[in-house]
Amino acid sequence: MTRDRITFLASPLSGDGAELRFRCTLPPRGEGAPLHKHDTMTETFAVESGVLEVSLANGRRILLRAGEAIAIPPGTPHGFRNPGDAPVTFLTTADEGEGLETFLRGMYALAAAGETTAAGMPRDPRAIGLLLGYGNLVMVGVPRGLQNALLGLLGWAARLTGTDRRLAHLVRQP
Repeated sequence: MTRDRITFLASPLSGDGAELRFRCTLPPRGEGAPLHKHDTMTETFAVESGVLEVSLANGRRILLRAGEAIAIPPGTPHGFRNPGDAPVTFLTTADEGEGLETFLRGMYALAAAGETTAAGMPRDPRAIGLLLGYGNLVMVGVPRGLQNALLGLLGWAARLTGTDRRLAHLVRQP
């Protein structure tokens, strides 16, 4: 990841129940997540300080300030970023959070190990294939059939080469 910080407050991987809660701080002009959706998960963003821009698939952009929140229902394309000159800190909850937590812990573990690009993307496509599959993340703009086939192929390659076991070891540190 790129200069953002995350603190897990409630962790399904640690046995805290199904809901994931974490606090995230994005630096000034920091990119958060590109447009994506979750098939079954509701995700809520509540801004504690700064300004968070939430993008929706129809081109609509919503600016949230301290004390404001938005709930994103399942199937709703969304992304977020910090448009401001100051950091933004926000609380995120996900009602079915185990997969999203696995995705986030994996991305941060790869970044800590120096295995991501400057933009925060894993250098190994097998890793991003596994993590997207775990996280209930569907990228908008990529046909679903193609996305499923690609994730399946990357997952197969990850299992064949042991990348899945290595990634599981990195993530197993809640």
